Amino acid sequence: MVTARVNYLRQQILNHAASFFVPAACEALQSVAVEFLPYTEAVAARRKVIAIPIDIPNTTEPKHPWTVDFNGTTLTLWNRIDQPSEPDWTAIPGDSNPLWYQHKSGTVLPAWNTFGVLFDLLTFAKERNDPRRDEHGRFAARFSPRQAAGLLEVPAFNEAVAALVAAAVGLQRDGAVQFHLDGLLKSPVAVLSHDCDILLGNDKWTQLVRGFRVFQPLMKARLPRVSNLWWMARNAVFPRRFYFDNVTGMIDLERIFDFNSTFYLLNGSAGRYGARSGTQILPEIVQAAGESRDVGIHYNYDTFLDYDRFGRQLDELARIVGRKITVGRAHYLRFAPEKSLPFLESFGIRCDESAGYADRIGYRCGIGGCFQAYDLASERPLDICEVPIVVMDATLQS
Repeated sequence: MVTARVNYLRQQILNHAASFFVPAACEALQSVAVEFLPYTEAVAARRKVIAIPIDIPNTTEPKHPWTVDFNGTTLTLWNRIDQPSEPDWTAIPGDSNPLWYQHKSGTVLPAWNTFGVLFDLLTFAKERNDPRRDEHGRFAARFSPRQAAGLLEVPAFNEAVAALVAAAVGLQRDGAVQFHLDGLLKSPVAVLSHDCDILLGNDKWTQLVRGFRVFQPLMKARLPRVSNLWWMARNAVFPRRFYFDNVTGMIDLERIFDFNSTFYLLNGSAGRYGARSGTQILPEIVQAAGESRDVGIHYNYDTFLDYDRFGRQLDELARIVGRKITVGRAHYLRFAPEKSLPFLESFGIRCDESAGYADRIGYRCGIGGCFQAYDLASERPLDICEVPIVVMDATLQS
């Protein structure tokens, strides 16, 4: 079990480095020994190695966060490891804010529980041990102890890999860890995607909601919101305005500025949480998107962990799109940390974007980027990657 987890985390670190750092940085990370060891062996090592302890118990409640100046910005760490009591160990950059402990022999030890923190973040440890859920069955950001500690917007995995890369390059050059990434970073990448929930503004559910919102303020002795009547009238005459037209408008913008995004199409049952616009208009979205854009499945609300319903929705959308569907995201971001990814893998979904917060901007898994999922039940990596949402328009507005 421990070996499988170590191999998994090591591979995620290497994959992440290959995505965000130049080849020379990745070569240094692989040529300098980075070993995952029991604490006593890590402390006893007497060679040029980055020794990461694997047997220090971790807590999902962040303990005593601190910051370290790094590459013109700061790294934020928590769950500190005490400096080894043996002589000849030095805290770097200092005793009050260590990033590393280094022995005079060259051994480098992280000053925070690197293995425990990173593995727990990628495997949703807090969520697995916390039964709280919102009205849609989701683990909300407000339940996260990182939110309470002001750490939800810290990409802890990215920062850890950056620190490892800098340390490896420094050890390779002159035997001392470094705190900069000069010439080592690739250009940043933004991953954009769109949920095509409502494509027509005249469907009965949208119009009923608008009608209700006209009179809703009266319940609180306020004036009615008559502007909704204007929206209802406009979309009754021009149902595509503000909906379908926005999707094709975004596609046009992408062609002008030469970038692509993914479009997740909602099909299946209609209703308050279903595909309000139905499926008849979806082929027009597919045609507008063209072959150069990923078109994926927006898992319907009522297909959540339901093999029969999910299979029917996936098959229907594959027929509409005319090709196999391998990417997706859940409607309302319904996601179960232990069950969703193995469930999706079994249907051939190879990339999922459901692991985001519906109520906050932040790094649900402590990572900005992509990582391979891990199944704790079988203790194996899954053949599916997760790209957690960091910023969503609704959370940005609120």
